Amino acid sequence: MSDESLSKNTELSSEYPIGDFFSLENIFEDGQNGCRIVINKNHLNPHGVLHGGVTFTLVDQAMGIAAMRAIGPNQICTTLEIQVRYLSPVFEGEVEAYASVIKSGKRIIQLEAKVTSGSELVAFGTGSFAILERPKNL
Repeated sequence: MSDESLSKNTELSSEYPIGDFFSLENIFEDGQNGCRIVINKNHLNPHGVLHGGVTFTLVDQAMGIAAMRAIGPNQICTTLEIQVRYLSPVFEGEVEAYASVIKSGKRIIQLEAKVTSGSELVAFGTGSFAILERPKNL
């Protein structure tokens, strides 16, 4: 999907309820496919560490953005599976996830993502998204 069609894609530029819930910001600058959060107390597990589910959500969101940019205007995509490997705990600050398409087929997109805190790689993941024809009611 070109940057011009991206700007016309209201699904990528609109707010997502899950994004509001996690205080997540989508990143589109310079063709990037990503998102970020500034950690607050709601993102932490009982030990004061960024919850793994929040990190997973960042990976899923970044991959979703990359997948949406790779599909046609009459298509939608949905997560099939994601595997996240957690490398280092994060306690505070900003966390960013960026994703890229490894391979896009007719029905499945393979992706990878990296999650960083500052310059440190704190998690990475791989995933697959299904490409579906857009239902008439969407």
